[in-house]
Amino acid sequence: DWGWQPPTDDEPLFGQAEVARHLLVSAAHAQRRDDPDTDTFRRLAEMAAPVVEKEAEALLLKFIADIWMAGWQPRELHRQGRLGRASAAGARLVHLAIATDHVGRRATTLDRQWSAQIEGLDLPPVNGHSGWLGRWAHDEDLDWSRAIATVVDVFANLMSLPRLDPVLPPPGSNKSDPHAAWSSRGNGSAGAETDPVLERIRNLLGKAESTTFEAEAAAFTAKAQELMTRHAIDAALIDRGPGSQDERPVHIRVPIDAPYADAKSFLLQTVAEAGRCRSVFHSKLALSTVLGFATDVAAVEMLFTSLLLQAQTSLAEGAKQAPAGTRVRSQPYRSAFLSAYTHRIGERLREINKLVFVEVEDEQGSAFLPVLRSRSAAVDDFLGELFGETVSSQIRRGYDGAGWAGGTMAANNAQLAFGDLTEHVATGT
Repeated sequence: DWGWQPPTDDEPLFGQAEVARHLLVSAAHAQRRDDPDTDTFRRLAEMAAPVVEKEAEALLLKFIADIWMAGWQPRELHRQGRLGRASAAGARLVHLAIATDHVGRRATTLDRQWSAQIEGLDLPPVNGHSGWLGRWAHDEDLDWSRAIATVVDVFANLMSLPRLDPVLPPPGSNKSDPHAAWSSRGNGSAGAETDPVLERIRNLLGKAESTTFEAEAAAFTAKAQELMTRHAIDAALIDRGPGSQDERPVHIRVPIDAPYADAKSFLLQTVAEAGRCRSVFHSKLALSTVLGFATDVAAVEMLFTSLLLQAQTSLAEGAKQAPAGTRVRSQPYRSAFLSAYTHRIGERLREINKLVFVEVEDEQGSAFLPVLRSRSAAVDDFLGELFGETVSSQIRRGYDGAGWAGGTMAANNAQLAFGDLTEHVATGT
């Protein structure tokens, strides 16, 4: 006799909190199946609001913590809150939950890059006390039924997120664990931000983005690619030498926003290949993973961002000068523009790489070529380790001759050789 007595008819088997939690999860699963359970919503709306609110807060914070352990980074989840099935109010709830999760954590348990991402998200101010979900509903001007429906939508969105390969150590993990995935491959491009050559590349690309002259932008971009290639050769030779740290490939994830996400992901893939990296597009998540050695990965991300901005600026300028409803504003034109732009950019980057290889071989001999091939094989091995077999797919586009010509012109406005660069471009000042 352990002293246990079965519940009487007047004593419920489950408490109100347990019932609320079960109903919230059940409703979210039904929502994921696109089969809303009206009876569950009715029962939730009839329950005491403070009980449901408290359980919803606890569940949401548990989902956030589980998502961190599943490999997601703060800026990725912050962005995901705006995607999927969630409304604008739901997106703001996700941002509020991220902020509430963060305020309850000690800084010493967080990776430096993790904290930097949080600080860059412009999250809402929170105090960490309960009741934040009710305050959110009030600020969004939602009645209780609509608030519950939005919370369930958010749960369904979060529950559908897949596990990702970890890039950064999640909160509370042992950051020095040598067996952890983030430790075995480093933290993405950690440390690359202090590289002086990358800083020169960043400055050149900043000038390319800010100039109004396309030929000058092309010159800055060409010089940036030259520096990227020379820096990769230097790094490979240093890594091969005595006392090297046996550097290994790393990976980062880059958001690819609609519209024309497939064309933009192809631009990233083209830039990555020219930068001795690999890129894998996750279409359902609107993300691409870039794999390579740390400084190459950081440089590829910078160059892709710059080239995409330059392409969008060129498209915007063309649309500004054209009447409403004309061809340059159409979807086929813009899709063809981006495809042609990517095609010509790839040619130009490969041309620059060849010129650098010739110059370095004249200066130092060809000893660097086997080293680069070895590093390329290491990146391919890492790609296979993370993703196994990958699949190629066609870019969805309608052909538009004018768009193709416009994209080619934007990418090829000036035929450049290194000698054409002006002195201030060549020095990176």
